[in-house]
Amino acid sequence: MTTGVLERGLYRLLRFNPCVAVHELRMRMRGGRAFVVFFVYTLMAIIPVLLTVAMTAWQGSMFGPGMGMSQTGLGRVAFIALAYAQLSLILFVLPAYAAGAITMEREKRTLEMLRATLLSPSDVVTGKLGVVVAFGAILLMTSLPVAAWCVLLGGVALGDLFYVYTYLFAVAVWVAALGLFLSTLVRRSIGAIVATYVILLIWCVALPILLSILVPMLGFYNWDPTQPIGYVGALSLITGFGLLYAWLLFLALRWLWRRLFKHAARWLETVVVVAVTLILTALFAIGLGSIIWHPLGQAVSWVALSFVHPYAGLSFILYAEAAEAAFAAAGTAATASMAGLQTYSWAIATGLFVLMGVALWARSVGLFRKRS
Repeated sequence: MTTGVLERGLYRLLRFNPCVAVHELRMRMRGGRAFVVFFVYTLMAIIPVLLTVAMTAWQGSMFGPGMGMSQTGLGRVAFIALAYAQLSLILFVLPAYAAGAITMEREKRTLEMLRATLLSPSDVVTGKLGVVVAFGAILLMTSLPVAAWCVLLGGVALGDLFYVYTYLFAVAVWVAALGLFLSTLVRRSIGAIVATYVILLIWCVALPILLSILVPMLGFYNWDPTQPIGYVGALSLITGFGLLYAWLLFLALRWLWRRLFKHAARWLETVVVVAVTLILTALFAIGLGSIIWHPLGQAVSWVALSFVHPYAGLSFILYAEAAEAAFAAAGTAATASMAGLQTYSWAIATGLFVLMGVALWARSVGLFRKRS
């Protein structure tokens, strides 16, 4: 009964038929393979936490209690290790599931039967994406007891837990959408999986190298000695990211409007979608500017470029609160403007990954409609 109510609600709200997602979830959870993956994921996530605790205990026994880490610091370090371990596992596990979503149907010769049904290309692609995203959400939830243990150790607030887990979920959406896009683009599963891993490797390794080259170039036009990247560099970052954010947001809002208000006039759609896009983009630009033009942004100026980098975005979210406390203890004059640093960082990084995932999903629907 609950499943039927959910299906009817999704169809009436977004015109989405969830039968593909329900069928795929039942097939994935029917065997023991999924539970083995959950167990291995949790084990690999808890190992860095246990190593942190063991190393801290060893330092205390070797150098005395004063040299060991305090319990509050132990909880914080253990949670940081857990966050980075989960991000690495998401980037490693999810592509194998997402990149074979469409190609496996083609290789098993069941794609023709699927297209012969009354399901639209959007229903099929969205159902496949929803299954991978749900699988990633379940993986994240399996580590919640470990995160709760870190909270009990101290040094980790519930807000940190919320920021990190929602950010990891946004990265999971982006990785799932990327794998699904390549699954519709490439004919063979092995090719789609390899292409997904190669893109992620380039994204996570080549992008920091590119940032290290771009930052000195931006700093060359430094008009203000208190700002490492200068006004020209800062305005370039805000303009570039603002245009990317506005374009992705416009595509997502237009799709949602056409789903909810199918028979509305086009002029009304244009006015509403453009107005909402401009308002949210302005808020985005204000938030990004507040991050760039405060002491932490000046100390780590390249971080404004790194919101599209999974590890750099996670680092800024994890260390923003500690940086605020350090500047407050030092009596920095701009401490009052840093109160929302962690919130701004989380909102920008999470929003960009979700919007990139939505854009890849929309492109996947178009490719599936043409190629199948």
